[in-house]
Amino acid sequence: MPVSASKLVTLAQLQAQAERVKQELAKYTLASELGSLAKKSEISEADLSAALKSVIDGKMDAADGMTTEAINSAIATAIAKSAHARFEKVEKVPSNDEAQDNVLYLVMNAATGYYDIYAKVGEEVVRLDDTTVDLSNYATIEQLNAVSGGIGGTVYAGTKEDLSASDDSVIAAYFKAHTDVAVKKGDVFVVTTTVGNSTYEKSAYFYDGKAWVAMTGNVDADKVILRENITLAGGYTQVGNLTKSQNGTATFSTKGKSVMDALTEIFSKRLQPSITAQPSIGTFTLTGAGAVEAGTKVAAAAYSGATLNAGSYQYGPATGVTATNWKVERITNAATTQVTTADAASLTAGSDDNGGAGFIIGDAGDAGGDNAVSSLKYRVTATHGAGVTAKDNLGAASSPAVAIAAGTKTKDTAAYTPFRNVFYGASDSKPALDSAAIRALGKTGKAYAAGTLTINVPVGAQRVAIACIATAKGVTKVINETAMNADVTSTFTKSTVSVEGANGYAAKDYNVWVFEPAVAYGNAAVLKVTLG
Repeated sequence: MPVSASKLVTLAQLQAQAERVKQELAKYTLASELGSLAKKSEISEADLSAALKSVIDGKMDAADGMTTEAINSAIATAIAKSAHARFEKVEKVPSNDEAQDNVLYLVMNAATGYYDIYAKVGEEVVRLDDTTVDLSNYATIEQLNAVSGGIGGTVYAGTKEDLSASDDSVIAAYFKAHTDVAVKKGDVFVVTTTVGNSTYEKSAYFYDGKAWVAMTGNVDADKVILRENITLAGGYTQVGNLTKSQNGTATFSTKGKSVMDALTEIFSKRLQPSITAQPSIGTFTLTGAGAVEAGTKVAAAAYSGATLNAGSYQYGPATGVTATNWKVERITNAATTQVTTADAASLTAGSDDNGGAGFIIGDAGDAGGDNAVSSLKYRVTATHGAGVTAKDNLGAASSPAVAIAAGTKTKDTAAYTPFRNVFYGASDSKPALDSAAIRALGKTGKAYAAGTLTINVPVGAQRVAIACIATAKGVTKVINETAMNADVTSTFTKSTVSVEGANGYAAKDYNVWVFEPAVAYGNAAVLKVTLG
């Protein structure tokens, strides 16, 4: 803010104030060395030391000098007589006559909303300034930090004795223990590694605003980078894994590699990895699936959840493969239908009620309705991303790169399939030989298969029957084990009966072999029936 020179305190005015103080102090006798210093316009370090020493040694006579009380009084008097300004808030600008010297008058400026400052300069009241502050040409702390690049931060230090411990762990432990510290860009952390009583290494790290970055210093071999390739020369043919002709030369490509990598390449055989297992879907099941009697009803097919196995690499690391989407499809003898889809890492278990109609497991080609199927199973498809690059046996990235590719994996549940039971057994009556009578007999609970059946005939039985689906060979022999293994096959007569499936499902022709004794069995018997 420009101010007229006439409105400023001049050097002459300041000198006049100083002279007033001198005159006040001169009224007192200052005979001692310390008192004499008050008369000097400049005081050297030597003068002050001598004066103080005089006091300490008791050389200054109290009668010749000022007491502490007298000195304080003199200073207070001088200050009181000196001109010093004070602020005073007033409603309006005082006139030249009303205004006092050394008073700064604060008058509210209604237009700006700030106080204007007035003072009496000479014989005139003038406006000096107002209370606003213009910071437009000043830099903020953030701008200063940006210009400085964060240089000039705090230095922290930590020590470790375990060579296997990382420097990062030392830094992390320090700030975990000092939660009151706020790290900022430009801070430095020095990690000292000691072995026994000796310092093994000192490493410095610079905080760049996001992470601690290693600075030049004692560093591991994996941080020292070779600038050029190395020429192999001399009368040898091999150094570790490196070979050349006896007296020839060869180039060891080390430019840009670390010392650790170069040494590893010389002395360690690098083997490229393989993918030991592709991603796969774990368990995926359908409750109750398997062979069931034709006509079995399934109100809702319940399938399990599923997860994706990530696969594996020969030398690691974890593949990082994850599923991103799952699709479940219903597969029947008639069609394939999508049931659900979800974007997720794993599949949640669910069920399918076929729009409320449910399912009937029946024979292929039967007219059992839209919900009748001869096969019912579910397929899940997982979509997954690519895996990370596999490491070689020395822990470096594989070259050429080996990685599991993005793709899809599928898995099917077991299926519901139908069968027609084999019925057999004895009854104590001879009802009409129809579907109901056949289904009242015992049953194998599985599809027809060649083999033997055992029929235990109780006392009083009046009928023995064996019923097999007509498309099968059926009974080839019946042996009565209780009658000296007599072959009684010829005593059975064969007929055809239409027999329903479960729950009254569509009937199929069965061949039925029946023996009805003239007199009910007087003794229990055991019959062995051979199915061909």
